[in-house]
Amino acid sequence: MERYPLDSNIFITSENHIPEDMFPSFWARLGELLASGTAVLRQTVLDELRRHRDPLVEWVGGQGGVEVMPTSEGALERHLDVCARAESQGHASRAVREFESEARADTWLCAEALASGLTVVTYETSSNSPNRVKIPDACAGVGARCMGGFDLMRGQGLRF
Repeated sequence: MERYPLDSNIFITSENHIPEDMFPSFWARLGELLASGTAVLRQTVLDELRRHRDPLVEWVGGQGGVEVMPTSEGALERHLDVCARAESQGHASRAVREFESEARADTWLCAEALASGLTVVTYETSSNSPNRVKIPDACAGVGARCMGGFDLMRGQGLRF
């Protein structure tokens, strides 16, 4: 079974643009993907949501069977590779510091995808901007797989 670690923006952007009271089937299906293990909630993403006091932490807690994925040994080993690649791409030092910040899950998502052969799912899009390291660019730089949120939904045959 293919597994897809979700970026925090999958939750936050969906919360802002696909509200649960108007799109309950979307949220039910997202909960099913998480409970089945197809969609993966990494600990670093949950920590990021908690730091922002996001109400989705409560929603996640109400989903039965969701297991939070800790950082694997392989991701620990690949983390520095992801950081080094971001540093070598000509991004502003502030952008690299933000990307590598322990308060953000981005670097860890890329490292886990690289180490475990998973496909990161994010609403971020590639950008050549020196002012921000984007997940799709970081993944591409180290050979990790990444896809958009709607690509995951289509690939899983989700319809709402």
